[in-house]
Amino acid sequence: MRKLASVTIALVLFFFCAGTSISFSKKPTKTLSQTFAHYIRGVLYDSQNKIDRAIEEYLKALALDTTAPAIHQRLAIDYIRSGQYEKAEEELLIVKKLKPRDKSVRIILAHFYTAQEKFAEATAVYEELQKTYPADLEILASLSDLYVIQEKEEEAILIYQELLKQKPDSAQVHFNLGTIFVKVNKLKEAETHFKKALNLSPGYLQAELALGLLSEINQNLPEAIEHYQKALKVDPLNINVYRRLAQTYYRDKRIEEAVQQYKFILKLNPYDVDTCLELAYIYLNEEKADQCIKILEEAEQHKANWRIPPAKEARVYLILGLAYTRNSQEQKALEAYEKSIAAAPESGMGYFYLGAAHEQSGRRQKAYEALKRSVELNGESPDALNYLGYMYAEDGIKLDEAQELINKALEIDPDNGAYIDSLGWVYFKKGMIDEALVEIEKAAGLLEDAEIFEHLGDIYQAKGYIERARGAYERALGLEPERKSAQERLEKLKPENPINASR
Repeated sequence: MRKLASVTIALVLFFFCAGTSISFSKKPTKTLSQTFAHYIRGVLYDSQNKIDRAIEEYLKALALDTTAPAIHQRLAIDYIRSGQYEKAEEELLIVKKLKPRDKSVRIILAHFYTAQEKFAEATAVYEELQKTYPADLEILASLSDLYVIQEKEEEAILIYQELLKQKPDSAQVHFNLGTIFVKVNKLKEAETHFKKALNLSPGYLQAELALGLLSEINQNLPEAIEHYQKALKVDPLNINVYRRLAQTYYRDKRIEEAVQQYKFILKLNPYDVDTCLELAYIYLNEEKADQCIKILEEAEQHKANWRIPPAKEARVYLILGLAYTRNSQEQKALEAYEKSIAAAPESGMGYFYLGAAHEQSGRRQKAYEALKRSVELNGESPDALNYLGYMYAEDGIKLDEAQELINKALEIDPDNGAYIDSLGWVYFKKGMIDEALVEIEKAAGLLEDAEIFEHLGDIYQAKGYIERARGAYERALGLEPERKSAQERLEKLKPENPINASR
């Protein structure tokens, strides 16, 4: 099976340029002449790109002289070109054995292993080379890269530290070492090397960005912003840096500056869906549903220019659907969720929001269908598990299944007040009043929510704790003054109400 075709082409060119000397064994003149003739024919066929014919000639030459490194090396090249990698490896190992002191042969073998993604084998060759040539910077750099690929960060650090002894003023080496220190969570050391790289090479864009990211990790957002602004002076049209700056502005609660950055990116690239998504999210989060809808509807007009994966397209329609919901545009919201499902039918998320929209509009059967599908597709979504379980509890059906669903949601997010309330409500519907009281009192301590306090009032009432029930309903109304169900319950608990006269 062919691997890394582009690398293979480069590798073949490397072989051809490796300066292989033509040498044959000391054979009788006639045999030597025949060997050389087959070899030359192979070279000619190579030049005409007739690889199979060239291989035939090299094999005939090897039948006469098995110890000629040049023939084995030519044969290895053609095996690579024809995708016969196991045979190519055999030939390269033979060349290595025939020329044990030849540095270039072992480097060729290491390149071959790297191209085949046999990183352990490539590493072994470079480690052997390093012992023989401890001061060779090319070998050290290649070995360190292989350690990084294999996530052997500590070994890579040692190699780079050795490189720095020989090249202390290399900004690239300092930068690479900094990135490895980040991977092993040695952020102070990483910062030191990124700053050194920047001092050695002012305007080193990647080092500036790396320092910005480190500042973000350390929650020093103003410093991160400063680094990104400096990066833009180096590359003033770099959209990725503008986006990073916008994201950091938003995290630092500098909302208007974040919005302006996103708008500027859209001037540079009006079809940038990522920017539209992030800006739309800000508008939605800042309760500006109209502007969220506007930005995404404009983006949708250029859908023919989108070059995004299905999951991202699905996200566009999810956010659009949520914005429509906030704006009470129910039909448009449903259509947006359907489009999200069409874009990524196996994600489950579109079905979740579609089910929630149906439930909130009273279409419970459709809500059940969508939420069940969401759980089938993504059984690890705690929101979907809880929503379906709570609907069962509300309707007083499939209470064992409801309890199982909600417990699974709690395994994923055990301190979620809404999920704990759902479990308590299942217990209440099962007649397990004491167990329900424990859970819903716990939920009320975690989450200020009108529905939770209304549930708590119902349980207090069931236990005969009328004053506590009255207090819970009043708390629910304090959080949601227009909540009619809580108003009705509180009205029934007034002392003058005949039903309470004897209590």
